[in-house]
Amino acid sequence: MRLDVSKLKSHGDSEEFEFCETWEKIEFRGDTLFFVEPVIFYGIATKKGNVIEVSGNIRTKLKTTCYRCTEDAFIEVDVPFYEEYSNKVEVRDDDVIQFENEVIEFDENVIATIVLYLPMKYLCKEDCKGLCPICGTNLNFNSCSCEKNEIDPRLSVLKTLINELDTDEKKEV
Repeated sequence: MRLDVSKLKSHGDSEEFEFCETWEKIEFRGDTLFFVEPVIFYGIATKKGNVIEVSGNIRTKLKTTCYRCTEDAFIEVDVPFYEEYSNKVEVRDDDVIQFENEVIEFDENVIATIVLYLPMKYLCKEDCKGLCPICGTNLNFNSCSCEKNEIDPRLSVLKTLINELDTDEKKEV
């Protein structure tokens, strides 16, 4: 995704743009996310002094693995994009991205924006029940008959207290 900004000569000049590219995948936090739809990036570039403001929107769809049940999880991406660019050496602002010549390359910033808006955990559906921790059955499709009375050893003292309270109540009756 490359935008030639040589047409933006004076303050206030603008140019609308739209890119549609097919990307394969990205790696993020140890997960592989596959693009199942093209990445559509559209917006407007406006010259403001020595800076070019780029604002727009990014749309695509990603496929990865559900954190709870390991089925396919799809992530709809429809996020805003805003960055400032400059090819002037005298502009030394940390928020302004430097570019060379008259062409802005967007790929890295588009990926960074997509990643910024990704959920912390990928789920196939909001109410995913996950897998049974004992037998591994996908609880979204089947139920299992596993006993799930195991208690975290750190909390076992609470079970003892509950049992003592039950015993005391029975003695009073």
